[in-house]
Amino acid sequence: MSSRTDSPLPPPPPVSPPPPAPAPVSYSSIPKRNITPSLSAQRLSSSSSPAPSDSFTHSRSPPSPPTTRPTPVSVPTGETRMILALDYGTTFTGIAYLSIASRQKEQDPDALAEDIRVLQGWPTHESQKAPSEISYSPSPKGCRQWGYDIDDNSRVLKWTKLELEETRNRSWELRTLAETLYGLRMVDLSESEIIKNNIPRHLAKEPEDIVKDYLDYIAEQTLEEIVDKVGRHVPDNIHIDMVVTHPAQWSDRALNSTYRAVRAAFNKDLFAKIRNISFVTEPEACAHYTLREAWREDHLRFRRNDCFIVVDAGGGTVDLASYKVVSMDVEKKQIGLEQIGVPIGEKCGATCIDRSFAKFVEERLGPEDWDRLIDADAQDHATGGHSIVKPKLRMLHGRFEPIKHGFDGKDQKLGFPIQLPRGIGTVDNEEKGILNGAIKITVDDLKSMFQYSVDRTLYLIGQAATQIEIVHKLKVKKIFLSGGFARSQYLYDRVKQFGQFRRIDVERGDDCWSAVAKGAIIKSLGVYTEKPLLVKACPRHYGIKVRTQYAAYKHQQTDAEIDLEGVQWATDQIRWFIQQGDAIFPNKPIVATYDCHWSMKASDYPTPQIHHSRRRHERDSGNANANAQPSAEVFRDVVFIASAQQDAPIRFASIDKSQDQVVTLRCDLTKVPEGQMGEFSNKQVGKYLKFWVKVEIHVFDRVEVKITSGGKVLASKEVPLALPPKNNVAPQ
Repeated sequence: MSSRTDSPLPPPPPVSPPPPAPAPVSYSSIPKRNITPSLSAQRLSSSSSPAPSDSFTHSRSPPSPPTTRPTPVSVPTGETRMILALDYGTTFTGIAYLSIASRQKEQDPDALAEDIRVLQGWPTHESQKAPSEISYSPSPKGCRQWGYDIDDNSRVLKWTKLELEETRNRSWELRTLAETLYGLRMVDLSESEIIKNNIPRHLAKEPEDIVKDYLDYIAEQTLEEIVDKVGRHVPDNIHIDMVVTHPAQWSDRALNSTYRAVRAAFNKDLFAKIRNISFVTEPEACAHYTLREAWREDHLRFRRNDCFIVVDAGGGTVDLASYKVVSMDVEKKQIGLEQIGVPIGEKCGATCIDRSFAKFVEERLGPEDWDRLIDADAQDHATGGHSIVKPKLRMLHGRFEPIKHGFDGKDQKLGFPIQLPRGIGTVDNEEKGILNGAIKITVDDLKSMFQYSVDRTLYLIGQAATQIEIVHKLKVKKIFLSGGFARSQYLYDRVKQFGQFRRIDVERGDDCWSAVAKGAIIKSLGVYTEKPLLVKACPRHYGIKVRTQYAAYKHQQTDAEIDLEGVQWATDQIRWFIQQGDAIFPNKPIVATYDCHWSMKASDYPTPQIHHSRRRHERDSGNANANAQPSAEVFRDVVFIASAQQDAPIRFASIDKSQDQVVTLRCDLTKVPEGQMGEFSNKQVGKYLKFWVKVEIHVFDRVEVKITSGGKVLASKEVPLALPPKNNVAPQ
């Protein structure tokens, strides 16, 4: 989402665009889930079933507008349970958890929040978060190959979270395919490489798969923490409710992929009593933690109608949420809040600084040294879908980290020298700052690297403040800065300067890094807010029977059929649009659409006189079955399938009637609006007609499938979201 305003906003600052993201490195020719709207509808031929089309889109209805949220006085649980918060970030991931005993069922939620714990015992490291990094390279040292424990000579996949949000269009797919084919050409599939397990496995993985692999490690470490700190009996006997954070502007596709990965990793094999999963935006979670901490430190001092902005500046995204105080009760420590507008955000976090640094090094070194630095001749060079960092560049980024974190914008006459890896920068070049195998970075260089991230953050704050002050005619009293990027002194100072100019106080919490994970638990307790609504998993696969273009390597010869235009098709195939395990979010039905068309000989269609007479009679009498009934040739069927099988079948013959449901929708082509049909001809059959239709599948508390054409409903049916156990359903 983006912030909406009825008044013009100040123009964005003149900033340079961020350097391009590192080349993607994974591709799958058959994506598990396609929920990205295509740029145009490609219509393919079919005579008896809708044909495959690139026009399938997947969307959700907009959420309800924000409302005033009363503060509950207590948290009635009635049972012993645990709340587990996952803050899966672009650069770092954190876990927070809270145990609630049944005797605490009427306890003040603010007091319960005192007991929130943060997982800090990661492999080889004590920290509030672990790097969101994973490697599939073999480790001679026996490293676990995730987080902090990755071998020095490994190829590391990082920033994978951003790939969940990637918009896939035809040009993206073609580019990714080209990069993948180039990468596969360079892969060494020799026996020795296979024995050494040195084949890059990420080539066959989608972003969701790699996120799931990484979260598998997080889940196992979380289990170890709970067993060690809370008790061995807890995972098997205590109900666990989970809350997951996500960026403010996160697409349905990215949310669904996150949900699927989380459910697969935090499964019942590890946590036998895990039950509910809910989502909360990162700035909203950050806001609840910041608000509570400010109150505890006596820094709040708000009055009714005061407004504040929470800025969650992270590694990948910078997200903002704005709030208005609608009620205050100092004695009871209760505050009523109303969210102003919707959270906003952009991909302008600290990773942009890292990309700017890499671009800076590339320009200073020149092409030959740069190719040596990134190991351009390696077998997994530029292989589609993720940001992969080779060992030498990873080492250089590690040396840059303390400089980035310590930068405060002050003048440093000598600059910041970084030692280059062995064999890189062996020729001195004072003009480019390369001397004795080191590269010098000046303050101006660093400001240039920080420019995009900092300026875009200031622009987002200005956008939120302008909306509050001009549109809502209210005063912004405070800006709360939090998140990992907020620890940057340079960013903090620039935001403070902005605040002084607008007469807005700026505060930065002492616990910027774990604020989101802790705030997610506070949100789930209902402190200062209503609790997040639960997400449920889709119980079945939903799709239709289609014809796809025939390919001998994957279709049976008995399925082959040639249509009126001479195209060979494989009949009785199934295309699934919504998968079992997909997320059904509260108040946001899933809507999948699919554009296709039918064809028929022009001679089989009713003559214009009969056709228009029938339509006129229907209009006058309201009886669709009266007078001039069409012949059987003008009817077409859409076969809708709901499958409860874990592995959805791809052929209609594989449907299991004991657990799958089949519904047939019959469409009368004479009801297709004239603007949605056209006449064509070829040498084989002469004149023939095409009729364009759309299949719509709506999933919420039930499932509705509709066939429409130009907005007119030709046929529709409803089926339950899931069938009762052991209920056999015959085809209809």
